[in-house]
Amino acid sequence: MDHAMSDLKEFITDLVVPHHRRSVNINQDHITMLEGSKIKKQHSRKRRAHKSTTLSRKEYAKLGLNTLPTKQMKYEEALPLHNLWKGYVREHLALREGGEVPEVHDPRYDEFSKQLVKLDLHGAKLRVTQSKCSTLENLSGICVMDTKNVLKLLGKDHRLRTVPKSECVFGLKVGNMEFTIFGQHLNIRPAERSVKKIKNFVEPFM
Repeated sequence: MDHAMSDLKEFITDLVVPHHRRSVNINQDHITMLEGSKIKKQHSRKRRAHKSTTLSRKEYAKLGLNTLPTKQMKYEEALPLHNLWKGYVREHLALREGGEVPEVHDPRYDEFSKQLVKLDLHGAKLRVTQSKCSTLENLSGICVMDTKNVLKLLGKDHRLRTVPKSECVFGLKVGNMEFTIFGQHLNIRPAERSVKKIKNFVEPFM
């Protein structure tokens, strides 16, 4: 221990400018604090161990925490969520009060369409315009869950339907235009989609 202490004092002294080294007065308490770093490491390990007790995605799904009841939700109950989404869209896309969006020939349109695909769709009104499964076509509703592979739409008949993204093409109305969004462009979790680099732009139709 004495040898280690001597080496430590020498190391600290070497950090000082040479012509000031004679006046160095090493405080033993400071060295004790350096030795106490092991205790700090033990505390940090305990904190990491405590964090590891949070549920993983598989455990979260196993407990059914990522599901919604299919017949206990009312369409009217989702309307406030839709109103919040409209305010979120105006802010995210920097739309004016009137809701006007850039025309296709507008230089701003390319960037606008890329930001549109990055939107969080919770609260959006969506319609399935095309699908490989004909029974899904023309389904519409407010999106109450947006996961990596599916959207859950609550219809006016108060039924919650699960729609696979990759199998469908969706219609989304923003401001004065309605957009066609291919589900394959949405096939990623909302949090990851918001930072993903989008190469293709979204086609609008009137």
